[in-house]
Amino acid sequence: MSQNATDWVGQKLEESSDLEIDGRTPEDFLIVRQSMDGYTFLVAVLSLKDVIRRSDVMALFAGTNKPQLIVNVPSNTLWSGDAIHYIHGESAAFGSLGDVSRAASTGDAGSYRDKNMGFFINAMQQHTNVIDVSYVYDSVFEADRMTGPSLTVAVIEAYNMSAEDVRNARARLGHFDVVVKSTSYGSITSQAEAAAKSMGAEALKFGDLMGRLSKKK
Repeated sequence: MSQNATDWVGQKLEESSDLEIDGRTPEDFLIVRQSMDGYTFLVAVLSLKDVIRRSDVMALFAGTNKPQLIVNVPSNTLWSGDAIHYIHGESAAFGSLGDVSRAASTGDAGSYRDKNMGFFINAMQQHTNVIDVSYVYDSVFEADRMTGPSLTVAVIEAYNMSAEDVRNARARLGHFDVVVKSTSYGSITSQAEAAAKSMGAEALKFGDLMGRLSKKK
């Protein structure tokens, strides 16, 4: 854990109008209080690059005080599926600096989940051909199907998905079978479709993903 990152997050939260910092625990977790109703919870701060692993988060729950939310600086670091499952198993949540206020607004920070990723997870879990959905990374999921092999689905932010978006996703996230736009607005360019095809994958919108989950291949 980085002291500088904890200091920085604490300073940023103190600048917000809806949150206050009431000190720190012996574990150096921030004691965050929502100004409106006084709801208080603990925030642990990590400062890791590349990928956050299970081993990185386990130690945060070893002390007397346990965090309800873990944030990482910088925000673009990947959270591994193992780390996410461990955090959720401890009735906690993960995210970035911007998620602290959103988690506070729930009145139960440990139950906070990213709304957009939650939409994709719920939709895939409710699909009639899907048995289970698990995290590979925070925006990459493994969908186990009744008929057909499992599919690795990467969700990326792209208004008009380009070939560069697809290539960047592969470089950052590794293997996927399907890359999906996180928004229904915009389009997928023919170059993006060709780039995905060259990798043995498909570039799809949400509705097309639902259809893809039904196929046997």
